[in-house]
Amino acid sequence: MSTALLIVDLQNAVFDGRQIPPAHDAHRLLDNARALLSAARQAGAPVIHIQHCAAAGEALEEGGPGWPIYAPLAPRAGEPVVRKRFASAFEATDIQATLQRLDVRALIVTGIQSEQCVAATCRAALGLGYGVCLAEDAHSTWPDNGLSAQQIVALQNEQLHDAGVALRRTEELVAAIGNSTTGERAG
Repeated sequence: MSTALLIVDLQNAVFDGRQIPPAHDAHRLLDNARALLSAARQAGAPVIHIQHCAAAGEALEEGGPGWPIYAPLAPRAGEPVVRKRFASAFEATDIQATLQRLDVRALIVTGIQSEQCVAATCRAALGLGYGVCLAEDAHSTWPDNGLSAQQIVALQNEQLHDAGVALRRTEELVAAIGNSTTGERAG
């Protein structure tokens, strides 16, 4: 039984500023996601990339310039890429079969958009019995409905924690992932 890193929708449009402004605190998001990815790879932990496939005209339009997974986080050979059309990575995808094949029972989550795909994926994973740990400083969003991005991130951290998601800072998770090779659990 293992813990996998789920990287949710960290695609070109989130960072490049061409079609939409970069996500809030995009540099920190990228640095923290890269740290988690590096730790998971060094520990031999499963890494699963989630790629949103949006409709024509949207920033993450499938096949469009914003759609590819951002190069600094690009999948390596053997790392599954789950393509999704809904907020939850578990809705109408093969992620459940992928996790079962890899004998994964716990997830560490990083990505975008805090109140959409990150929250929906965390909640779906909880509902399926997975242990879920969200990197509280490695997800982001954009301002919406009169709330700043910082307020949305903080609200999602609170709501997801109340729902049963463990929250940890990136540096704690990087250390835990490293220790997982010695038998400690990263969640």
